[in-house]
Amino acid sequence: MSQKFIDQVRSIVLKNISDENFGVRELSSLLGLSPSQTLRKIKAASGKSVNQYIREIRLEKAAKLLKKTDQSIAEVSYQVGFSSASYFNKSFRKYYNVTPGDYKNNSIKLNKTKKKKKNSSKTKVFISIFLALLLVIIYLGTSPFISKSTPLNNSIAVLPFKDFSPKNNQWLSDGVSDNILHSLAQMEQMKVISFTSSSTYRNTDKKIPEIAEELGVSYVLEGSVRLVKDKIKIITQLINANDEHIWSKEYEENAENIIKVQNDVAEEVIKQLKITLSPKEERKLDKYPTQNMEAYNLYLRGHLENDSRKFEDIEQNIALNNQAINLDSSFVEAYEELAMSYYLLSKTGIDLVMKYDGLESREKSKHYAEKAIQIDSNANKAWLVKAMLMHHKDWDLSKEYHKKAIALNPNDALAHTMYAEYFLYNPKPNIKKYLDQLIIAQRLNPLSSVLAKNFASALIINDQFEKAEKYLEEHKFLFSEIDFIKLESKLIAYKNKDWTQIIPFVKSKIEKDPNNASLYNMLGDAYDGIKNNDSIAVIYHKKAYELDSTNYRILQDYSYLLAESKMSNEFFKIKESANYKSILSKPKQLNQLWFLYYHLEEYNKALEIADSYLSSRYTTSVWTHAQLGDRKKVDSISKILYWGTGQDKYWRSFKAFTHAILKNRDSMYFYLENARFDGTTMLVNSRREFDPYRNEDRFKAILKSNYLPVSE
Repeated sequence: MSQKFIDQVRSIVLKNISDENFGVRELSSLLGLSPSQTLRKIKAASGKSVNQYIREIRLEKAAKLLKKTDQSIAEVSYQVGFSSASYFNKSFRKYYNVTPGDYKNNSIKLNKTKKKKKNSSKTKVFISIFLALLLVIIYLGTSPFISKSTPLNNSIAVLPFKDFSPKNNQWLSDGVSDNILHSLAQMEQMKVISFTSSSTYRNTDKKIPEIAEELGVSYVLEGSVRLVKDKIKIITQLINANDEHIWSKEYEENAENIIKVQNDVAEEVIKQLKITLSPKEERKLDKYPTQNMEAYNLYLRGHLENDSRKFEDIEQNIALNNQAINLDSSFVEAYEELAMSYYLLSKTGIDLVMKYDGLESREKSKHYAEKAIQIDSNANKAWLVKAMLMHHKDWDLSKEYHKKAIALNPNDALAHTMYAEYFLYNPKPNIKKYLDQLIIAQRLNPLSSVLAKNFASALIINDQFEKAEKYLEEHKFLFSEIDFIKLESKLIAYKNKDWTQIIPFVKSKIEKDPNNASLYNMLGDAYDGIKNNDSIAVIYHKKAYELDSTNYRILQDYSYLLAESKMSNEFFKIKESANYKSILSKPKQLNQLWFLYYHLEEYNKALEIADSYLSSRYTTSVWTHAQLGDRKKVDSISKILYWGTGQDKYWRSFKAFTHAILKNRDSMYFYLENARFDGTTMLVNSRREFDPYRNEDRFKAILKSNYLPVSE
């Protein structure tokens, strides 16, 4: 039965031998088995993994072609499913202990690399004695070889490598560790923690078992980098969660060989974890992003700047990677960095709207993403950028791109986070799949405070209250005090199906901490968004401002509420203060001035501000033209700026505002139906654009479904 099965498998592989992507999934389909059944049956029949068995058939076929045909080595490698001739050479030599060239040109008899079977009887005796001793050791519970803890899986964290260079080259050390991490992350059988989380242990005194437990991994890779002139020394070691040393190595190379060292380290880690790679994964490990080391160093510096997500760092990232591609026009990773950076700039808030045009930034982002994919179709970050650019434009295509990005790098926490947002913000939101993707992202990046907020909120809107409570309790250290209280409030509102419950909750917090300005600010927001009571909201926002007039958020919220409440005198008094002028940017000040005239219904004056300074700002332009009844202009702007402000969270609500102004009831209600999933419930309830509809049954139903009070 086993031989029959193996013969069948061999026949199928040979028929598909030129297909480099032919693997376990394709073989399983042709055998009529599931992938897991195929893996088990081939392992039982041959003692080998599927990928290993297929690779050996390819190599055996290649050996025959090398002797029987006049084809070149490269032609043979392609014919048997190796898209890389160098990888074929490496695999052939490893399997036969001779290079393809030597075998083709000389009379050499092939011997497959395997353990010799000499002295088999002695070997059997030795094995028997060893096993007996091992059983005794296990029985006595003193085995130095077998851990008493849970079996280890293929999960790993790569800590930031320490910089021991004479000059400060931390950017290089971080780049080395992050790129080793990136190589490992592309392996399907591994779970690799995001650099965002692992980098929190940069200067920690914590021991490896503690770090491993906090990150939920079985292995930790740590190391150091020392760069002196053109020589680089990298020391790295792999340690398991039980604090047992697994492997270490010291590399001393010319600096120009740094990429090779990174690839070697990743390959050795995979070897130590006994992971069998597919041909495609092995090619990824051998990949050289660029041969130009100057370009590579620029990319490393830019990449780490981009990770900060500060606008000035994003600008620096763009400058550095532009220099990199000038040095190497085929440098895929540099194009990916540019694509991501311009995408982030297209989402800029009001602070940079006068400096960057959102549409232009998105066009550049698309250009660089497509350039990266044109050079390398496996550029996962470029596919992710394309997926995000398709939000609100073509959701089907966006999903296709999201899935492609994750398939290429299943350990990319950002890819899973953005795919989660795809499920939350599309026209038919699926909050269960939203949570599912965030669960994966949170496991890969467990110490991200931004992700933690989204994850806790996802648990709450999925009515998983006990899990949310437990998560908040165990991860309180990830949140600011006010963010934690906001999540507690959301949990209370959803559990009781009543947002009014948070008002006494926040008041109880104020009783314990009467000088906490942020709590008064939060209470003001509650009266504004839940009760739709601006007069009381202003009292609490004013109190917050009096307690801390230098807090950006408090100053901004108070001045916006004064504008919305048409309290012009108070607004201009605040506007002329030294704090206002020094804390709020010029675009923010202009936006607040527009907001005041908008609510004063002086729309021509508001439009003058919008057109002069904020023409690329979706909300200012669209809402003002809508109030003036210019539907043609509204439609034109909405078509061009189809992504709205670039912040998906507000997209549905802002669309609903526009249709409320234009009295497009059906469209307004269409967008309001799912606004509660975006976390903009209170924003919707606070706005006067909806006043004409508050007595309608459909609007009351919206309020009830959002757990907001309905005035009878």
